[in-house]
Amino acid sequence: MLTSSFDFIKALKPGQTSLGIEISDSTIKMSKVLLRNKNEPLIQMNLTEELPPHVMEEGRIKEPLRLIQTLQTMMARLDSKPKHIHLVFPSQLVMVRFLKLPDIPEKDMAKLVDFEIKHNIHLPFENPLYDFVKMNGTAHKKRKTVKKAKKESETPAEKDYFLEAAAGKEDLGRGKGLFEDFQEEESKEAIAMQCDVMLVAAPKEIMDQYLEVLDSAGIKLTSIEIKALSLLRLQQSTSLTKLQDTFMIVDLNETAGDLSIFHGEELKITRSIPLIFAAKSQGNIDVKASADHLFSEFMDGDADFRSHCNDLAHELERLMNFYRYTLNNRNQEFAGVVISGDLKRMSEIVTFLTERLPIPVQMFQPTNTFGQNSALKDFSMYAVTLGLALRGADS
Repeated sequence: MLTSSFDFIKALKPGQTSLGIEISDSTIKMSKVLLRNKNEPLIQMNLTEELPPHVMEEGRIKEPLRLIQTLQTMMARLDSKPKHIHLVFPSQLVMVRFLKLPDIPEKDMAKLVDFEIKHNIHLPFENPLYDFVKMNGTAHKKRKTVKKAKKESETPAEKDYFLEAAAGKEDLGRGKGLFEDFQEEESKEAIAMQCDVMLVAAPKEIMDQYLEVLDSAGIKLTSIEIKALSLLRLQQSTSLTKLQDTFMIVDLNETAGDLSIFHGEELKITRSIPLIFAAKSQGNIDVKASADHLFSEFMDGDADFRSHCNDLAHELERLMNFYRYTLNNRNQEFAGVVISGDLKRMSEIVTFLTERLPIPVQMFQPTNTFGQNSALKDFSMYAVTLGLALRGADS
């Protein structure tokens, strides 16, 4: 079932259109935004297309042809071709590491990161694509090239994209994976000579498959990134929390959730967790009707629903406690939690978390930053793709 939300308000001044695309196991979402230099961005269109079962599984493409056909159908629904197109890569397929490295120039840092990848850092997949961001220190800036761990001949699908951040699936407290790179407290002199580096890696084989599918659908990408920074970009636009604060952004769907902690404008931790709020639809049935039936079974006080909410609250508490106490950030109080997603009972989940957590919990809400139109009613549902579209011409 294809649903859409159109903007009928014409832009007063010309601008550039930008499109955000999110492909999950059950849906494809798109948001088209008109970016204007001296005016607020205007949401022109939001689209959602439900995917049949087994087209996508855990972020991996299982039926490329069906995915290509769905993407082509959605692109044909757009009233014009966007100038810039951005894709979010599945969180469970990307690894992020935070490193403490010598504060050296970008060119020399690239050589050091290459050495670390080859000799000291274990990645959970072979032949990765990887890149890094020097987050502070002297003359830090974002790099624009994704490296390959092995020298290989390039195909047209192997265009270089900068992956800004990513989520891992590791559990907390095991000493490996997402959190293994946080080092013990060092001397002040040693810390003064170091800088924070965010390393991002993804399996080259799967990345190439995504690029080939999108190319076959006639989609030329401007960039690829992950949910954490897409949602941060939207949060910066809506100003739901102060940028100097420590806060968490949570994105939820029927089978997974992304939890990300930020301090100011820096990503500190991000991880993906499994969720079971609803089952996938079966066959070619009306997905909305199916979802309505599934969630109508959850009445107030329903034990299963409250159990799932309780599990989610527990994961949020664990991650916040890990950040504050294990990583020695005791002086940083959380300003709140901002939630996005497409679950049927999002408002009830927010209410539950508000009662459970000692900090404010709210959904993404539009502000005067955005031109007022009918597309704003699905703001939280399309938070990821809207944040992607706001990236505009950045590659």
